[in-house]
Amino acid sequence: MKSKIKFFKEYTQQPGVKISLVLSILSSFILIIALIGKNFLLRQLDSFGALSLIIEFIYGTVLTFLILRKKDKYLHLVPFLILNWFIGCFCTNTIIPIFENLSVWVYLITFAFCLSNFFIYRDVKEKYISKISYFINGLSFTLILYFAVYLIPIIHYSFIGMLALGLGFYGLVPAIVLVLHSYIILGFFQKNKKHFLSFIAGFSILLISLAGFAFKLNAESNKISQNTITQSFENNDDLPNYIKVSQNLKPNFFNEILLKKDVVYIGSENFFLFEGFNSFGSKEFNEKKLHNPFINIAYFFCKDINLNYDDRINILKSNFDKRLETEEQLWSGEDLFTKNIKEDIKIYPNSRLAYTELTIDIACDKESWQDKEAIYSFQLPEGSVATSLSLWVNGIERKGVLTTKEKAANAYKQIVGVENRDPSLMQWKEGNKVVVRIFPINIKMPRTFKCGFTTPLKVEDNLMKYQSLSIKGPSIASAETLSRIQIVGNTKIETSKDFELNNNYFINKSKGLDRWEATIPLNKNRIQDSFVWKNKVYEVKDIQKTTIPFKPSEVILDLNSNWTTQEIKSLLHLSQKKFYVIIDKKKQIINKENFESIQLQFKNLHYSLLPLYKLNKNTLIVTKSGTFSANFEELEDSNYLKKIKSRTKQQYLKVINMSAEINPFWQTIKEQKYVHFYQTSFKNTLQLIEKNQFVLFQSEKKSINIEPANISIKENPKKPSSKSTGSNHIYRMYAFGKVLEEQIKIQNDTLAQNQYTTLAKDANIVTPISSLIVLETDADYKNNGIEKNIDTLGNATINNDGSVPEPHEWLLIIIGLTTLFFYYQRSKKQTN
Repeated sequence: MKSKIKFFKEYTQQPGVKISLVLSILSSFILIIALIGKNFLLRQLDSFGALSLIIEFIYGTVLTFLILRKKDKYLHLVPFLILNWFIGCFCTNTIIPIFENLSVWVYLITFAFCLSNFFIYRDVKEKYISKISYFINGLSFTLILYFAVYLIPIIHYSFIGMLALGLGFYGLVPAIVLVLHSYIILGFFQKNKKHFLSFIAGFSILLISLAGFAFKLNAESNKISQNTITQSFENNDDLPNYIKVSQNLKPNFFNEILLKKDVVYIGSENFFLFEGFNSFGSKEFNEKKLHNPFINIAYFFCKDINLNYDDRINILKSNFDKRLETEEQLWSGEDLFTKNIKEDIKIYPNSRLAYTELTIDIACDKESWQDKEAIYSFQLPEGSVATSLSLWVNGIERKGVLTTKEKAANAYKQIVGVENRDPSLMQWKEGNKVVVRIFPINIKMPRTFKCGFTTPLKVEDNLMKYQSLSIKGPSIASAETLSRIQIVGNTKIETSKDFELNNNYFINKSKGLDRWEATIPLNKNRIQDSFVWKNKVYEVKDIQKTTIPFKPSEVILDLNSNWTTQEIKSLLHLSQKKFYVIIDKKKQIINKENFESIQLQFKNLHYSLLPLYKLNKNTLIVTKSGTFSANFEELEDSNYLKKIKSRTKQQYLKVINMSAEINPFWQTIKEQKYVHFYQTSFKNTLQLIEKNQFVLFQSEKKSINIEPANISIKENPKKPSSKSTGSNHIYRMYAFGKVLEEQIKIQNDTLAQNQYTTLAKDANIVTPISSLIVLETDADYKNNGIEKNIDTLGNATINNDGSVPEPHEWLLIIIGLTTLFFYYQRSKKQTN
C-alpha cells in the first residue's frame, strides 16, 4: 500500500500533473451537473456544459501545444488529454444532442477506457495491474471505435464547427483518439506480446457477446417477420396487420427490444446515415428515449421486423402490458416517485364484497421549471368497480364529482393543458383497469390522492378470496406501505402477507405494493344481505346456476399455445362427437388422425380472435384463455370488431373457458353479453360436452350476476319491513353490472346513454360512460358544465358504508338532535 501511495506522489510531482488532475476533477463535476440538468429538465443548469467546454478548449489547446513542442517532457499527460477530450464530447452532447440520451454504462465504460490509459501509458510493471488494464482497455476500446464510426456522417460538419469555439472538434475526437491510441498501444505490443493477449481477450469478449446478442435478436426478428401479412399469402382485411404478429409473439427480452426500435431505442435504418429517430406515428409512448450503442450495433446486423411505429406500440400494449405507457400525457412524469401508500381494506363476508381504499403520496425528487403529471393504472379483480376519488388541494380533501367521460376528459385537458391548475381524473379502461391522473406536482408541492374500489370476493371451493390490487405508476417499489384489514363480523382470515392483530385490525408495514391475497371460510348459510335506496331494496342472493340440455350445432376447439396434447386427446376420445378448428378463417375438422399436425399449427398462437359472426347458430366454443390479447380499444377501427358488434349476438353462441385466466378480449365479450360464457375446469368441460349440457346463470331484468363471488343482486320495491343489513357497496355493484350489461345499447342510443349515466351518477361509479373528476374550485365545475352530484351515494369511504337516511328517518334524527340540544342547555343552566 505504501509503495502505491509513493508511486502516486511521485507521479503528481511530474510537470503538469497536478493542474491536469484538478482540471479533470472540476470538468468531471461540471459534466455530472450538466447531465443532471439535461435528464431532469433543470434549465438553470444548461450553462454548466458551456462552462466546461471553455475550460476544455483552453486546457486542450495549451496541452496539445506543449506535447507537440516538448514531447519527452509532457508525453505522460496524454491520458489527461484524452480524458478531457471525452469530457468535452459529453458536455457538447448536452448542448447539441448528437447521441440523444446515452445509457449510464456508456459514460462508465468511456471513463474505464480513460482510466486504463493512465496505467498503460505509464507502463506499470506490476503483473496483475498491467493485465487488468490491457483487458479493460480492449473491452472499452470497442466503444471508442463505435463513436468514431457513428460520427462519420458529420465529419464535414465537425470541420466547419471547429470555427465556433472549437465545438466541431469534439465530433472528431473519437477518430483522433482511435488513431492516436492505436499508434501508441501497438508500440507496447511489440515490446510485450502478453499485453496484446490481454487486450485482445477484452476486445474479443465484447465482440463475442455482441455477436451472440445480435444472433439472438435476428432469430427473434425472423420469427416476427414470418408472421407479418406481407410475408404470407393470407388475406385478412378484417384485422389490422399487426394482429398476426401479436397473436404469435410470446413476450421476452429480445422481442421487446425489437419492438422498441425507434420507439425507445435509437436505431438508424442505415448505420452511416445520421438520422436518429426516423419513425413517427399517431400514438405516443411515454418512456425515456435512449441511445444504447450495444443495441444499436445489434440492430444494424438484424433484419428489420417491417412494422410501423403505431403497430409496434399496439403490440407493446397487448403483449407487454404497456397500456399505461401509451396513455396521453399532457405533461412529463419524469422524476416522480410514490412516497407513501396507505392500503385500507374492509371485508364484508356476508355480502362477499370488499372495499379497498388507497391513499397515495406522490413527490418529485428533482427541481424542474416544469410541473409534472402523474398517471397511475390500477388492475382490478374481475367484476370490480371504482367508487371514490379525492385530491388534497391546499391541505383540504376535495372529493371527486361524477360526470360523463367526455365532460370529465375535456375539463381535465382544459385545466391541465391551458390553465395549468389542480385537477385529478379517474377513467375506466377495458380489461378491469382504472387510470388516475394527478396534476400538478413539483419538488415544492407533493400531492396526496385517495381512490376506492369495490371488489367481489372470489369463491373457490369452500373459501372466499380477497385479491390485492395491482398498481403501476411512478416508482412504487420503494414506497413506504401501511396496510390494514378490517372484517365485518367475527370471521377467521389467513393472508399470504404477514399481518399483526392490533386493536381489532390486521396491520402490516412493508415496502412497495406486492401482490397478496387473503382467504376467508365461505359462509354456508343462505345469503340475505340487502341495502335500501330510494324506495328500492337491493338484495344479495346466491347465484342461480342451471344445467340445461344443449346439443350444439357444432363444437369449435379454440386452440392456442395454452392447450396440452392430453387435453386435445381427451376431447377427441368423446364418443360420437365431431370437433372443428378455424384455420385461416375456414372451418376444418379435427380428429384422432390429424390432431398432431393441426396442433403444430397452433403451437405459437398465444391468443385467437375467432370470426364469431361467421359461426353457425348455437355453436359451442371450447377455449383455454391466457392472460394477454388485443382488446376492443385496439381493434376499434377494424372491420372485425364492427362485425363482432353487429352480427354476433344473434348467433346465440356458447363458450366454455377451461382456464382460470381470462384475457381482455374474452373479458369484454363476456361482460357485454355477446355470448353465453362459462368458466370451469377441464374435467367439468368433458362432462358437459359428453352429456350435451351447458351451465347458464339465471338472470332477470332487474338483477345482475357477479360470477366470481357466486352471487346475484336483485332490485325489488321497498316494503315496510325492508332494512339495510349490508353496505352501500351492494347498490354500487348492481349499478355497475347494469351499465356493463347494457353497454351495446348505450353506444347506439342517446336516451339509453342518459339513463345509464344517471344510474352511474346515483351510485357514484366509474364506468365506460362515466368518470370521476376533482377540480380546484366550485367555479371550475360550473365553467366546465359539470353539475355537482346531489342526492346520490357520493364517494365511498372506508368508515361510512351504511345507507343514507330516508326523509322520515332524517326527521327522527333532527328531532333526536334537537331534544339532546335542549337537554344539554337545561343541564348547563342547572349547573350554573
